[in-house]
Amino acid sequence: MKIRTSFAYLCVSGSCFVGHNAIMIVAESLCVALWLAILISFAVIATVGYILHSVFTFKQPLSFRAFGRYTLSMLLNIPLSFATTWFWYSWLGFPMPTAAPLASLCMIALNFFLSRWAISATGCNKAVHV
Repeated sequence: MKIRTSFAYLCVSGSCFVGHNAIMIVAESLCVALWLAILISFAVIATVGYILHSVFTFKQPLSFRAFGRYTLSMLLNIPLSFATTWFWYSWLGFPMPTAAPLASLCMIALNFFLSRWAISATGCNKAVHV
């Protein structure tokens, strides 16, 4: 893995990390159910994450096919996010400003490999530019 790719991944993931945690913290302060907060965060962060990772991390053209693969691979985050957030927030009783970042840290490595597979695994240049 190139240093530029690692740096870009950390920057984009850091942005997604902050965005997800902000959504989770605001949702909790508004008494939104945990499952709904996670779904809202998923919709926002999956879209933003795909665009940023395609453009900056993996330097691949945007395509509906890659976005579909990325979205499917990121769907693994929903149960993982729910389980890790529930563990820190509900079971251990941490406040959401602590629980959300801890849950996000648990998902970083998985997300790198899934993002890389989804965005740059096609091996063909049949991208539909969006």
